Amino acid sequence: MKRLACLAAIGLVVFAATGCGLVPGAGTAVCVDWVWFETPQAQFDEAKLVVIGKPVRRDGETAIYGYAGQAHVVEVESVLKGRPGPGPLRIVSMPPTCTGGEVYPDGDPLDTTRRVLIYATEHNDQWFTMTPAQGVVLFDRGARLPFKPGP
Repeated sequence: MKRLACLAAIGLVVFAATGCGLVPGAGTAVCVDWVWFETPQAQFDEAKLVVIGKPVRRDGETAIYGYAGQAHVVEVESVLKGRPGPGPLRIVSMPPTCTGGEVYPDGDPLDTTRRVLIYATEHNDQWFTMTPAQGVVLFDRGARLPFKPGP
């Protein structure tokens, strides 16, 4: 937990130093060194929102760290942690950074019609997957949760 707080503070310094913002055209792109969660439980504990659902359609783009992230509307089946708010859940796939211009070199993880487990964080009143690589996990019916929900 302390490591994430440290990384968040470093990220704010990077924003201030580079002039980056969370809105389109707000500055230059930055390279983010993403946290790698050792266990699904560690990721669950750090997530602000964890849901099971199915992406149903794309819903525009949102800029973060100087990159355009693809937004999706997700049909939520279960909320395991947090409060997504009223109405349909709009969530942005956190774009990888430092990719040489290709937005999702390994594909957008929310660009699927399959049931998924989503770990999310909030930036400026918008939901984003926590990291590009670990924010979305395929989660078939009958699968067991890879973490223990609860306090």
